[in-house]
Amino acid sequence: MKKLKEEEGYTLVIALLMIVLFLSFSAVFIQASMSHAKQEQTVDQGNLAVTAAEMGVEKYSKEAENIFAKVYAEINAKALVKKAELETEVKKYPNHQSINTGCPVVPGQAMQIWIKCNIDKYDEDLRNEFFTKMSTELNILKTNASQINISDTLTHKLKDLTIMPMSSTDNSIKLTIDVVGEKSDVAQNASTTPTAQRTKILSSDLSFPEVPFFNENAMSEVEVKWGQPITEVTNFFPQLTSIPLSACPAASAITKTMPPCIFSGVITEDYLKKLREVGVDSSFYIKVEQFPSQMNNFNAYNIPILADGGTITTNTNINQSDNLTLYYKGLLAFQNTNKHTNNNFIVAEIITFQNNQNIVNNTIINVGNSAKSTYTASKITINDGSKLCVNLDGITPSPSDLFTTIDTSNANGQSSSDISVKGSGKIYLFSKTVIPTVNPSIAKVVYFNDATKFLESCGVSINYNVEGKEKFSLPLLISELDWDLEMDVDYQP
Repeated sequence: MKKLKEEEGYTLVIALLMIVLFLSFSAVFIQASMSHAKQEQTVDQGNLAVTAAEMGVEKYSKEAENIFAKVYAEINAKALVKKAELETEVKKYPNHQSINTGCPVVPGQAMQIWIKCNIDKYDEDLRNEFFTKMSTELNILKTNASQINISDTLTHKLKDLTIMPMSSTDNSIKLTIDVVGEKSDVAQNASTTPTAQRTKILSSDLSFPEVPFFNENAMSEVEVKWGQPITEVTNFFPQLTSIPLSACPAASAITKTMPPCIFSGVITEDYLKKLREVGVDSSFYIKVEQFPSQMNNFNAYNIPILADGGTITTNTNINQSDNLTLYYKGLLAFQNTNKHTNNNFIVAEIITFQNNQNIVNNTIINVGNSAKSTYTASKITINDGSKLCVNLDGITPSPSDLFTTIDTSNANGQSSSDISVKGSGKIYLFSKTVIPTVNPSIAKVVYFNDATKFLESCGVSINYNVEGKEKFSLPLLISELDWDLEMDVDYQP
């Protein structure tokens, strides 16, 4: 083949161009490779920082769980004490006392309602105490938290720990835990601090369940055997104290359905007569604070009268007072009762008499009191149509053999005993420790150790339980709380 003129120079140029192109492509390739390796290194460091933060979240979540379990055990022990306190008070029924401010003992209230009120109050107080105690323990954890070294280049540290307040509709315990994970360079020597290359903050929301202490789906029964003391006059008439009283209207405004009322001023026979003529309801009674100084020939028309005190305690001559139905909270010392007639019915703590009283056609009931006040009855005769009823457990007889030397001979003339019983008169004596009279219908002095029978024999209409046995339900404690921790970790950058 015939060569062109001077073609040898082109070969060198082409070779040089090829070398330049090869070197350019190599540089681009090397640069891309180095950039990719750097990106992979950055990702690896970020992943390690996340791993460190996750380890921190796991650590502090576990510590929060331990605190939850520890505090629950402590507060649950207090719940046991509170339940024992409630059970002790329940066993005092019906003389139980209030143990929580928001749960007063209300006359006539069902016992189970009172129990539930106290359980609810205990549960509320225990939940609040649990929250306060757990908050304190978590704050101690937060204060004492320090950086944790996982390796030479990996660490995590608790950044923040927050407990959310309980709401009125949600009693669960909610926490937020923030943990910082860090990946650092390896220190060149022991005195050199590693340089942080990548950090990651993970936020974790933890939700613990509610913390009930009483299981109202599992109940235990408390059996209560009780005896209601009969020394409280108003026990015979529960409505005497359970409702507020308004002032009694004028006689012209009296109605058949009017509620019990309190009389202003000195009670008059005419007012009581008007009440009887109108025919007030059988549940009606009138509270009286002032009585005539001399109740001679006074007719009370069997309108129930309640007196907490007043002038009846002085100058109490009540000759020929008829149809007096009186409930008196206190001591009565009658000076002259020789000619009592016509169905008087008097209940008081202590009723004593002046010498030589002949009681005819009256019922006199002494319920006594907790102080066991002195009872005297010098030379009195319980005669035809009369009943003398005495709660021996609520008095101190003077002399001490007053009721063991009763004259039942029915002999004429004055008896040498302080108390005698004649004609159709009866004396009823109550004490829990006495042996009851076998045949009370023929005995003049009858002993009872059953309060209900005693009161009924004395003519008291029992509208409350004097003695009995009751069973009440109390919820069991939750000894172990079965719960699951809910956790949500936020991985957002």
